[in-house]
Amino acid sequence: MDNKIFQSNLVNLHQIEKFSFVIPSYQRPYVWTEIEVKKILSDFYKAYQKDRQSNYYIGTILTKESTDEAELIDGQQRFTTLWLVAFVFWTKNSGSELENILRAKDGKLKMSFEIRTEVANYLSTLIDKKETTGDAILNTNNHPYLKNIARALTTIQSLIDEEIEESQLKDFGNYIYYQVHLIKNTTPAKLDLNKLFSTINSAGVQLEQTDIVKSNLLNLIDDKILYGRIWEACEDMTNFFERNVRTSFPKSNWKNIDLSKYMIFDKSIFIYESTDILDESEQNFTLDSFELDTLETYKSFINDYENEKRDSELIYCRSIINFGQLLLHTYRLHLLFENKPDFEGTFHVNRLIEIFSALKNPAEIKRFIELLWTVRYHFDKYIVKWISDNNSKNESLELLNINKNSENYYTRTAYDKSGMLMLQSVLYFTGDYLRQFWLTPYLYCLIKNKNNPNAQSNTLLIILEKLDNQLSISELQDKEATFKLCTEDLNPDFDFEKYLKENSYGTKFKHYWFQKLEYVLWKTWPENNKTNKFNNFRITSKNSIEHIYPQNPENRIQHPNIEKDVLDSFGNLVLLSVSQNSEYSNKSVAVKRSMFNEKQNSYDTLKSFYIFKNDTDWTAEAIDSHKTEMINILKQHYKNKGLLSSEAND
Repeated sequence: MDNKIFQSNLVNLHQIEKFSFVIPSYQRPYVWTEIEVKKILSDFYKAYQKDRQSNYYIGTILTKESTDEAELIDGQQRFTTLWLVAFVFWTKNSGSELENILRAKDGKLKMSFEIRTEVANYLSTLIDKKETTGDAILNTNNHPYLKNIARALTTIQSLIDEEIEESQLKDFGNYIYYQVHLIKNTTPAKLDLNKLFSTINSAGVQLEQTDIVKSNLLNLIDDKILYGRIWEACEDMTNFFERNVRTSFPKSNWKNIDLSKYMIFDKSIFIYESTDILDESEQNFTLDSFELDTLETYKSFINDYENEKRDSELIYCRSIINFGQLLLHTYRLHLLFENKPDFEGTFHVNRLIEIFSALKNPAEIKRFIELLWTVRYHFDKYIVKWISDNNSKNESLELLNINKNSENYYTRTAYDKSGMLMLQSVLYFTGDYLRQFWLTPYLYCLIKNKNNPNAQSNTLLIILEKLDNQLSISELQDKEATFKLCTEDLNPDFDFEKYLKENSYGTKFKHYWFQKLEYVLWKTWPENNKTNKFNNFRITSKNSIEHIYPQNPENRIQHPNIEKDVLDSFGNLVLLSVSQNSEYSNKSVAVKRSMFNEKQNSYDTLKSFYIFKNDTDWTAEAIDSHKTEMINILKQHYKNKGLLSSEAND
């Protein structure tokens, strides 16, 4: 085959029988549920009943081939399901040729796994005829990566028993073997897979650059399985770290582990398997005594949220960044700890493979992955997450407390609203959503701080405030500034007072300064004004600047023209959501004041409260006075900046 050309063939299982398939390390576990398994097998049977000579097409696989071995780049879920179907046919003595895909000529599995040894052992145990004693069935509950495989077996067994006559099994199995077709795309022998994955995600290859980075790094080290498990404990950003750790290291003694406090990774504590893959009772497992009926009873698929509640009272969570972004922040921290400069170029997940190509030393790779464990722990404990209300399903940013209970599980509950929550909300909503640069220096400070403080501690709030203050008055680009800020102060080369006082940018004002002011106003709010409206107030996403004195008033008599510099000054502006802005529109100041005061739930903005609290005319003088008052409040906040780098080592 040409070294630059992909080869595509329409093939059936018989035509790829010669290959043994390797499931590479970047492939994720088998995740098909009853729904996908039931659909594919039922569709096969419907097609078989309709016309036993017609072909049935099930999509594509992507392989990289070497003689009789094929690396299954894409198609693992589908091929694993076909293998499981063949296995059930074999247990029923169907005599069909479909059973040929179970084993190679040398008797080994048709599938092997680079890092998931328990899956390979499980499948090997299923078809091993040589052992003749024992009656134990593999307990997949102790092997999280096997649960879906066991459930798929049960589903296939049940469907065959319910829908297919025993006399049809051989013929139906042969139909799957010869008439079910797929497109086999084969990469050129010398193709650079890194370049491939960087460019063809849209072509149906369900792999991300994070998976390829993982594979590239693991291929350079020993202990691939161990470090693969550490990686997997960190990569699911839709779940809490402690849940991921329990899944990746199921054989650990959870009585001796407390993940509510930071624990450095220790392979003698976090254990992913027994000394052997199967425990003592499982070593007696043989095919002769294996009965699919002993697996869990077939039942309709349901989300098993009730069991999850043992780990956390808050079930639905969403990270403010994805795993690729976390990897980039971790790599920047790794470079700092290795006394190396920041990586060159832009901070973007589309560059992951390129950026991580510089990481080649095996010992350094292990240090990086161990640091990833540390970063993920601190990220989950100290950084806000999106949390969904179990009833309304509305999302809100929350800081979460973690506690270990008497049953050695963990609960997650939201802290009360705090300065830390409000300031992180400001940084999140006004920063670059694709990067959140502030995370690098803040995570650096968290890791350097050895006291394991409360997520809302005043010590950490002081650190984050100083970090934020310095970033906001530096003219450096965000990437350069945040890397430098980890170890030294930034030059205060931006005069925010002049920016807010002397300029009349109108809608071109940076939204950050409005949100930062909201935080400072909230923090310094007088006790005698802490009403329910104030207590309900939160920093939220707002992207529309509203002119309190209207630009195009409905009533020009009430609102004569004023100087444009006054109209577009910081004193006459507030930051609202688009819907809030449309409510006020060009109404008169008096009407806007009435609308603001009549709202029952919360204040639109705290700056608006200061504008509307006095029933006075909103004149040019009043606008200028309000501007001065707000700027002075900000100036007081910036008055004592301190040194971030020394604070981090306290």
